[in-house]
Amino acid sequence: MKNGMVIGEGCTQEPGNAHAEIVALKNSGENAKDADLYVTLEPCCHYGRTPPCTDKIISAGIKRVFYGSLDPNPEVAGKGIEKLQEAGIETVKENLNGLIDNFYESYFWFMKNKSPFVTLKIAQTMDGFIANTDKSPLKITGEKSRAELHRLRSFCDTVVIGGGTFRTDKPQLTVRDVKGANPQKFIFSKSNFKGDTFEENWNSMMQNFKEKGMHHILVEAGATLAENLFSIPNSFQKFLLWTSPMRLGNGLTYSAYNFPKNFELKRSYMQGGDFCCEFSE
Repeated sequence: MKNGMVIGEGCTQEPGNAHAEIVALKNSGENAKDADLYVTLEPCCHYGRTPPCTDKIISAGIKRVFYGSLDPNPEVAGKGIEKLQEAGIETVKENLNGLIDNFYESYFWFMKNKSPFVTLKIAQTMDGFIANTDKSPLKITGEKSRAELHRLRSFCDTVVIGGGTFRTDKPQLTVRDVKGANPQKFIFSKSNFKGDTFEENWNSMMQNFKEKGMHHILVEAGATLAENLFSIPNSFQKFLLWTSPMRLGNGLTYSAYNFPKNFELKRSYMQGGDFCCEFSE
């Protein structure tokens, strides 16, 4: 921002590519000198997959930096702000009423727990079915829910589905109804693993995601995958249940007998004609 005008914007690119600050500075060009920079997260100050953003901010001649939250990454954790202040740049922490915590929910979880944040999403009919008896493709929720699902995908690193869902529905798992990047795709099938149990294979997959630095995993579960996840403690951190007004009369359902006892309903809302519930700790 300069003289009340937006002179450049940016968002973080795919892992290993430019952070949001660098994109915004590049778009601003020489106009960045003596401008204000607004960022959601404290600029990084270390060499990781990319060079420090603080160095670019300083060399660009930024006057003030407004930030939403400190970065919990131990390699940053306040050091980025200190470096900017030492260079004579004024820093201001903005109070955004919890919006930053929600936006970075998966990243903060990853930094604290050293494991990916998993969102489990299930769509069901009004009478509790999630698929036809013969497992043929079934469109359950409406257009607004589909757009929201695409938005969720755009915020995730990877979308996971079960082998059965892949074989019967052949979903694209892409972002089409909204603007955003496509996530990576992973088919959770026994043939992809060497372990003897579901839990062993699931943990192996999560370890692989962790090593790749993936923060947020979206699981679009069918009946088998859902029931197995409900049987493993702490296998997911958020549960989205979307219920359409459709009645099927007969079909495949799932058992949530082992629903996490520490989960509670955080919010419920309408998405077009679908009733949606969000559960977490």
